[in-house]
Amino acid sequence: MKLISRGALVAALLLTGLGSAYADDSAPAAAPAAATEPAPAQIDVAKKILISVGLKASMDQIVPAMLSQLQGQLLQMHPEMGKALHETLVALQPEFNQGEEAVFTDTARVLANKLSDAELQQTLAYFDSEAGKKYTQAQAPVLEMLASSGGSWRQKLSTTMLDRAREEMKKKGFQF
Repeated sequence: MKLISRGALVAALLLTGLGSAYADDSAPAAAPAAATEPAPAQIDVAKKILISVGLKASMDQIVPAMLSQLQGQLLQMHPEMGKALHETLVALQPEFNQGEEAVFTDTARVLANKLSDAELQQTLAYFDSEAGKKYTQAQAPVLEMLASSGGSWRQKLSTTMLDRAREEMKKKGFQF
């Protein structure tokens, strides 16, 4: 289960990072640049990059992880559904997997639109190199540490923010 969680985390972080590119494209630019659709060959190279960095494998784990979580939650409330629920969710999985390829292609399209053909080729060469493979392998423990320490930092920061806002608002005559 740890691998599934890590894979889902990697996919979410990568998709979130690349997803910000969508927001960048929609923001009005001072000097509008002509947005061109990347060539199919560029999208293919971008897909190879995303496969090399483990995004595709991580995406492949999202639906099974979500179904496993759903199964666990439903079984807590209805333990009598065990086998029937498992069979149902297994039968439904292909339906839920259908959107994955479109999301993967859209993600590759965004990447291909952000890098030139030469940059795509150089990036692919890097991730196919020994250093690139080692970097990709090092990502998992780094992301696990980020999720662990980042989560506790965020929780502590949230509490501190609330406490400080409460203190400052109390000075202004408000209490919450």
